[in-house]
Amino acid sequence: MLVAIPLLAATASLASAAPAKQGGIFRVGTTGASVQIDPQVSYVTTGWWLEYATAAKLYNYPDKSGQAGGLLRPEVASGFTVSRDGRTYTFRIRKGFRFSDGTPVTAKNFTYAFRRVLNAKLNSSARALINNVRFARTKGSELVIHLAEQEPSFLTILAMPFFQATSTKLPLDHEVTGGYPSAGPYYFSDNDLNVLTSIRKNPYWHGNRPRHLAGADVHWNQPAGDSTDFDLASVAGDRAQTLAQHFGVNKARFWVEPSSCVGYVGFNPKGRFGTDRVMRQSISWALDRTAYSEAAGPFAGRPWTHLLSPVTPGSVTAPKRQPYSLRPDLQRAQSLAAGHFGDGKLAIGYEQTGAGPAQAQIVRQNMIALGFDSANIQLNPMPRGDVYGPQPTPEWDLWVGIGWCSEVDALTDLKSVLGLWRDS
Repeated sequence: MLVAIPLLAATASLASAAPAKQGGIFRVGTTGASVQIDPQVSYVTTGWWLEYATAAKLYNYPDKSGQAGGLLRPEVASGFTVSRDGRTYTFRIRKGFRFSDGTPVTAKNFTYAFRRVLNAKLNSSARALINNVRFARTKGSELVIHLAEQEPSFLTILAMPFFQATSTKLPLDHEVTGGYPSAGPYYFSDNDLNVLTSIRKNPYWHGNRPRHLAGADVHWNQPAGDSTDFDLASVAGDRAQTLAQHFGVNKARFWVEPSSCVGYVGFNPKGRFGTDRVMRQSISWALDRTAYSEAAGPFAGRPWTHLLSPVTPGSVTAPKRQPYSLRPDLQRAQSLAAGHFGDGKLAIGYEQTGAGPAQAQIVRQNMIALGFDSANIQLNPMPRGDVYGPQPTPEWDLWVGIGWCSEVDALTDLKSVLGLWRDS
């Protein structure tokens, strides 16, 4: 249900000139709005960055760079066995892990995560990831999970923050927005919506993951620039080139790091063209991927034409073999679109922050060139959470400015993203 759009992302940030911190509070300033922090609800990159510090999982990724950081290692589980038919996993839970309120971690805290995910009132996106799970139950100090069918990537799914050890103090049926106990190296101590999110050391943590800081404060909705108020700060697209010229790239304070992220324009499976394959192809040929990526600003990324990033096994990287063009092919797009405009209307959803408004205007102009009447195109600024829910809202046909990122097991991660939008 997706059209792959253009962006192979890079992260541009401004770091303090001071030496690397040991102890103290790491201060982060970002131009974006705050993110959800509920362990079974949060599903954006920044939220998972925080939850990697706060979550304790059955198996987790080590704090290492490169391929070593992509190999799952036991954390709360000391090991597991799989039945001969490949459908029953039994995890042995270690003793000694505690939540930040001192409560011991047991197998029940993992079944509680499943219960929250499956609670319809919580509306967790993770429900789509465990359709194959028939039950999760405890057996003494063991966690037993039975699947309907074999799932080779199941361990990778369990390593997502959704399925971390979860305190039973969290309500089953509604989202947590304030601080709460967690069992990782840190815990969420405070969350002031769109202002400040704070994590602090879990006083009961005795694991082997590194903890150099007393905590971190993320300040939301900050003006981008060369402020010295933060140890790490976001850089707005219109400031990136100036800062690069002043500080140099990756020399002192201005840093650009590649990331295996792909941005795309998404089709709503419940929208006007969710089931019209020909019109989806037409729109994909009409999109100006080059202009779209340039709207994000210098160093933000480069045009791309399909969902697999260059580092993903099986990705098509040769320029001549790309499935779509970097600039619009209107002749092909209009030929495909003939007879597929439906009622002639189109709703485009986008976020009001960052490059969202500019990219939405580019897509709008592309759709006018394709053949839509400008009067029939509606631009709807909406929260990104409306996209990632199990049942997307009907107020958009195309969504501008979303994407997926994966450092490890990219194909499994992409499968989970696509699964969230599978027709039910």
